[in-house]
Amino acid sequence: MSSRPATLLDLDGTLVDSVYHHVVAWQDALREVGHEIPTVRIHAGIGMGGDRLLPWLLGGHGAEGMEQAADGHRRRFLERADDLTVTPGARELLEDLRERDVPFVVATSAGEAEREVLLGVLGEPDLPLAGAGEHDSKPSPETLIAACGQMGVTPEQAVLVGDSPWDAIAARLAGVRSIGVRCGGFSDRALREGGVARVVDHPRELIGQL
Repeated sequence: MSSRPATLLDLDGTLVDSVYHHVVAWQDALREVGHEIPTVRIHAGIGMGGDRLLPWLLGGHGAEGMEQAADGHRRRFLERADDLTVTPGARELLEDLRERDVPFVVATSAGEAEREVLLGVLGEPDLPLAGAGEHDSKPSPETLIAACGQMGVTPEQAVLVGDSPWDAIAARLAGVRSIGVRCGGFSDRALREGGVARVVDHPRELIGQL
């Protein structure tokens, strides 16, 4: 096992400013199948995979419309892909990690189409990935544990940078330290209650520090 520290990077909302695109896409998709969900409620669940978000939002209601809602969300999100932007300092942080030879991997459970779009926005189609839909989505720790194994480090030797409380919960369950970025729109309180050790505005503040 390597003794060097390693960095796990969330993609959606952390490296790409995509959270509110997801919120609007989910609201429209849910409305289409008969569920009027406030945007603030949807935002609170962003960071979970869609397979967990929909039951969390709907409880025991509307199960028959979940697949249609998921498809509708995906379609709407991809239609708005041209509006996505990189979070402040995301590209510079990636370059900083490379220059300092810090091992890193993007830990994501985003679907293939969404992942391709997000990496395209970054201009980084070949970023090292872990998870990529192969494991239970956050807040399950599976993707993060797999990412650590992929890099040959223990969870204690890694730190996750994520934008949501669900990232922090997954990190805590995996035994990984976490840093929260505010660019996903979550409050410091929500991030700290999730388990982050530190909160910063955006990736730029972490250049030279990971």
